[in-house]
Amino acid sequence: MAQIVHISAYREQSAIRAGYKVWRRSFKEDFSRQTRLEDLGPYMLGRLADPAEPCELLYYPLILGFLGHDANQSFEALENKIQIQVVDIHLFLADQVRFEMMRRMGWLARFDTGQYPLFDMVRRFDAIRERAQQMPPLLAETHAGHAEYRALVPRDQQVFIRRLFPSALEAFKRQFLG
Repeated sequence: MAQIVHISAYREQSAIRAGYKVWRRSFKEDFSRQTRLEDLGPYMLGRLADPAEPCELLYYPLILGFLGHDANQSFEALENKIQIQVVDIHLFLADQVRFEMMRRMGWLARFDTGQYPLFDMVRRFDAIRERAQQMPPLLAETHAGHAEYRALVPRDQQVFIRRLFPSALEAFKRQFLG
């Protein structure tokens, strides 16, 4: 008897395979629809958080594949609307990766976006980004800069946390990558 495959499920599985193709090759790991930031190993997280890593090699194929586009297509060949969408999602994902790195080191008291699978973070970008803006990360009270952070208005608190990214990456590399 023939198996019935729903076209939407087939398309989703195709998008997942296409999106993770470069990651599987680069990191020699397997990923699924349910893969979240907390599932990523320290080496992978460190590479994804490093601004020196070319984003078009790791983020763009993931995003394009998840959105159902050709993950091998060059960024320059994309329509402007898709380019803007890819860049917006890339910037959001890069921030979330760095927040996850900070969470693992105990620098954050709250980081809610980590609960979402990466696939959903791309496919439901607008809704998840809005949720992230409503529930932004909070600096842990144990962090050395917490007194300065607490004195700031909420918007400036988020800028303060983002300014910690370079030092967080260095501390993460020392702590988790030797």
